[in-house]
Order: sequence, then C-alpha cells, then structure tokens
Amino acid sequence: MGHGVMFINDKVPRAVNESGLIQREADWQVIPTLVKKGASIGSNATIMCGVTIGENAVIGAGSVVLKDVPDSAVAAGNPARIIRRLKEK
Repeated sequence: MGHGVMFINDKVPRAVNESGLIQREADWQVIPTLVKKGASIGSNATIMCGVTIGENAVIGAGSVVLKDVPDSAVAAGNPARIIRRLKEK
C-alpha cells in the first residue's frame, strides 16, 4: 500500500438527506471494498467502494479504480483500465 491511498466507502456521499436535513448515521450506506492477498496499490490511488482488487493485482500510482480488477492484472489511469496481465505464480 503506497502513501496517500484513499478508499471511498460511500457511492453517493452527501451532507444532507433527501429532505434537506443533515444526515445521521442511519442515512449512510457504507459499501465494503475487498483487496485480496498479494495485491499492490500505488501511492495516491483512489479506490471506489464495492470493488474487488484481485490476488497479486497491481494498481498504478494515482489511479482511480471504479471497477473490479482481476487476479494478476495491472490497472492504471483515470479511470483505471487493465493495461496488462502478469504471469500467474
């Protein structure tokens, strides 16, 4: 895990609810993210909630991950795209 990696845990973050009142704890829906064994995430990457980063996957520095990254894939960019596959161990 590189420096400054950000995990986003709410797909629609808002300070107020639909009626305009300040949101309470019950108004938030926290969505988990899964980072599997051996994955590597570069500095300043942003990982959106609900995605899975596969085993031995590599996320490039500064990338914004919006979708799942499969095992042994290298993803980079904004939005992150798979740029190559690593050989499986």
